[in-house]
Formats: sequence, structure tokens, C-alpha cells
Amino acid sequence: MENNQAIQQKPQKSEDILKFKDLCFKLGFVMLVFFISRIICTLIVGYIHLHLIDIIGTTATYILHLSLSAVFLYFIPIIAAAGIFKDENQPSLKNLYKKPPRLSKALANFPSMYGLGQIVNLSSLLIAWLFMRLRDLGASGEESEIIERSFGTMGSLLPPNLASGIVLFIHMVFAAAIFEELLCRGILLNALKPYGNGFAIIVTGFLFGIMHGNFQQFTYTFVLGMVLAYITIQTGSILAATILHGVFNAVAGIMMVFLSTNAVQERLFYTATSSGETLTQPSDHNMAVFAGFTVFFVVFIALLVAGIPLAIRRIMRIKVYGTGAALKSDGRYVHSPELTIKRKCLLLIKSVPVVLMLLLTIDAFVGGFLASTLFRWIR
Repeated sequence: MENNQAIQQKPQKSEDILKFKDLCFKLGFVMLVFFISRIICTLIVGYIHLHLIDIIGTTATYILHLSLSAVFLYFIPIIAAAGIFKDENQPSLKNLYKKPPRLSKALANFPSMYGLGQIVNLSSLLIAWLFMRLRDLGASGEESEIIERSFGTMGSLLPPNLASGIVLFIHMVFAAAIFEELLCRGILLNALKPYGNGFAIIVTGFLFGIMHGNFQQFTYTFVLGMVLAYITIQTGSILAATILHGVFNAVAGIMMVFLSTNAVQERLFYTATSSGETLTQPSDHNMAVFAGFTVFFVVFIALLVAGIPLAIRRIMRIKVYGTGAALKSDGRYVHSPELTIKRKCLLLIKSVPVVLMLLLTIDAFVGGFLASTLFRWIR
């Protein structure tokens, strides 16, 4: 009798593994769509900057760049993911964005979330600074360019003027927050949850990190992705995660807007004559704008100083009280002795689309050689 039961259980176990392999294939395929869309976007934007910037102007080129990014990095991958995972019991948009009973409590996590993100971000900036020092130690021009593209992202994000800065702010706070949460904490997280919420949190956090295409942003977005996934599972909705994501981006977006103004640029990057006198005298308007920037910078530092200890306290509470109850899976949980954590990780990284995704990730992190080669060949 026991042997017969064992024989009857084997097909079920094999079916669980086959389903998980199929999920890994779909997951890798969605990410391949993302990275291929990213390469195509890079080629189009490169052509626009090369041939159209003198015709349509810097501001229009920058806005067109952001618009194309929204199409290729958000719309196309989301449509692909929604189609591929349509049979994975995906919740409706109404259920995804339902208001959780403790929304205010979830939003109160922002200072600790921001502090945790900045702990990791400052650590990555330190690593970036150490790598940048390679220039002073005799790194070749090509090696320096690779390091700059992998670690230094401020130059590519900084808008050329105030109008571009406002458009970037809208893009970061609304488009990025809404569509990235819908893809990562909506579609992908829900597809992975049946195999364990902890596993789903780590995987979607990793995918969210590599989607940013460089080491500096990967480090803190990996951590933030896990935090937002944790909050999504706790609340049963992506509403709180979307709001927190938007507020987090708003802090960086306001900084970008200020840095795009002539007033701040004159005060921070002013040019001096040989006698030490400034070439231009700041106007009252510029002084007011710079004063606003100073106030915001003080608030930013205060948020950073308060957020770091709150983040540490939050981490310690999770360590002390455990995460078993918080990460309790829903009724779709697949309980199979064969699908251990180790087995799931091995099956995931052995999936062909996931391997190709990791190769494209490495290419993006070391400077985007594939896109650069294709651009030179097409041009």
C-alpha cells in the first residue's frame, strides 16, 4: 500500500517541477523582452541624438528620449508579461490597487525605507568612487569609460534645463512608479508567490535591480525592490508600494529639477576669474531659487539622518520577531518536497531564457557593448 502511494505521488511532484520550469522560462522570456526593448530604445535614442538634436532642439530631444523610454521599458514589457502570465491566476487591476486596511501604517515605512535605500546607495557610491580612482592609477581611456558607464549615472540623468527637469520629475514620480510596480510587484510577484513569498521577494527584487542597467542603481534598487515586495505581500495590494515608490523618486526628482536650473548651477558650478571674482552676479530670482534648493537639501539630510536609524531598527525587529507570519503564503502555495530553495534556485538559473537574460545584464553593466556595436554597424 505504501509503495502504491509513493508511485501515485511521483507524477504530482514531477508536475510541480515542470510547472516551475515553465514559470522560469516565462520569467526569463519577459526579461529578455525587456532587455531587447532596452537595446532597441538605445539605438533609436542614439540616432535621434546624432541626427535630430540640431533640428528639434535639446529640450525636445530629451523629452522624446523619456517618451521612448516609457514605451520600450514600460509598455512593451508589461504587455508581454500580461500576455505570458495570463494563465497564472493574475489578479485584476481593481484587486491589485485595492486600498489596504492599514494603508497609513504601510506608508509610515517611508523614512525607514528611504534610510535603508540610502545606506546601500552610499555604500555603492563609495565603491564607485574607489573604482573611479583607477583613472588616477593609470587606467586606459576605454577602461575609464566602462567604469563611468557602469557606476556613474548622474550625468546621463541630469536634465539640460528646467523644462526637461520638470518632465523628468513627472516621468520618475508617476510613470516609473506606476509601471514598474505593475510589472515587478504586480505581475511578476504574483506569478512567483505560489512558490514561496520569501523566494518571490528576493527574485523580483533582483529583477527590479538589474532592470536599471548599471551597478550603482542595481545595489539600492535590489534592496528597495525587496522592501516594496514585502510591503505588497503584507498589504495584499500594490497601492502602498506604488505611492512609496513615487515619493522615493520624488526626492531624487526634486533634486534633479533644482540641479537643472541656472540659479543652482551658477552657485554650485560657477566660473571664477584669475582674480577670484565671479564672472556673473546672481540675480534676486536666482538667489531665491538657490535658497529653495538649500532648504530642500537640509530636509534631504534630515530625512537621511532620521531614516538610517529607523531602517536599522526595522531590520532588527524583523530579525527578532521573525518573518514566518508576515510571509505566510496564500492558498496557491505549491508545497512540494522536491522544490527546495536550492532546487528552485538551480532550476531558475539553468533556464535558457534566464541565462540569456543574465548575459544581457552583464553586457549592460559593463557598458552596453552589444548596443554600441549594433549602433556603429547600423550607422
